[in-house]
Amino acid sequence: MSQDPTIGNDAKTGDGAPPDGLDDLAVTHDHLLGKTVSVMQPKSGFRVGTDAVLLAAAIGVNRGRILDMGAGVGGISLCLARRLDAVQITAIEIDPVMAALAQRNVAANGFDDRLRILRDDIAKMPPVLAGSFDHVVSNPPYHYATGTRPRDKRRALAHIGEGLALGDWVKSAIWAAKPRGRISFICRADRADELIHLFTMAGASEILQFPLWPRPMVPAGRVIIQVRKAVSGPGAILPGLIMHNDDGSFTEAASRIMNGEGLYMVHPARRV
Repeated sequence: MSQDPTIGNDAKTGDGAPPDGLDDLAVTHDHLLGKTVSVMQPKSGFRVGTDAVLLAAAIGVNRGRILDMGAGVGGISLCLARRLDAVQITAIEIDPVMAALAQRNVAANGFDDRLRILRDDIAKMPPVLAGSFDHVVSNPPYHYATGTRPRDKRRALAHIGEGLALGDWVKSAIWAAKPRGRISFICRADRADELIHLFTMAGASEILQFPLWPRPMVPAGRVIIQVRKAVSGPGAILPGLIMHNDDGSFTEAASRIMNGEGLYMVHPARRV
C-alpha cells in the first residue's frame, strides 16, 4: 500500500537539486492531499505513499504535541501539519539524507513554526522528550527481518529496519508519550496481533483497530493500531476502510481522505 499512486508527480526529477550535501541525489517533486502538500523525495528507494496519508488522517485532535518516529522525508508530519493547525510536531529521522530532505519539505510548505526535524535514533532520543507528547505516531519497519532485504539501503531501512525490532519501536513510543497519551502505528495486518501484544505488555490499553482493505471482499493489507498509555479499558475493532474499487480506482471514502479529510478513529465509548 505504501507504493500506491496517491501522490501527484511534477515530473521534475533532479530539477533544483537540494543543498545540504544532497547535490548528487536524484529527487522527484510530488504532492499529497490534493496538491496542498509538496514533497521532495528520492527518486528511488522508499517513497511516501498511502500509509503516511492514512496514518496522519487517523489523528483527529487538533491540539497538543505530536511525535513522528521514523519520519523519513516527513510525509506523515507534513499531512498532520496541513490538517491540524494547532498542533506542534517533532519528527525524528536517523538517516541524514532523509532528515535533510524533511527539513527542506518543512520550509517549502511553510511549517517552520510548527514542525521541527530531529536527526536522531528513536531508541536514543534526548531525555527531555520523555513523557512529553500527547500523541506518538509511527509507520515503523513492519516487514519480517527474515524476508528478502531490498537492495536499496534506505528502502531496506524503512521496510525491515537495522538492529531494531518492532518491540523497540513500541518501547520508544511508550517512553515518549504522556500518561494517558495516544499512540498510533500502521502495520501489516499479519503483524497486528504481535503489535497489540507488545502494547499490552507495555501497559497500554483501549486498543483500537482500524483495518484497511485493498478492495472489497479481500483480506486487509494494513491495520492502524491506536492505544493509550497507562490506561486500562476495553478496545474495539472499528469499521475500517476499503481503499479501491474493483477497477482499481479509489473508493469515494478513500478519495476524500487522500484529498485531506480525516478518518477519525474514535473509541465507541467516547464522545465524537
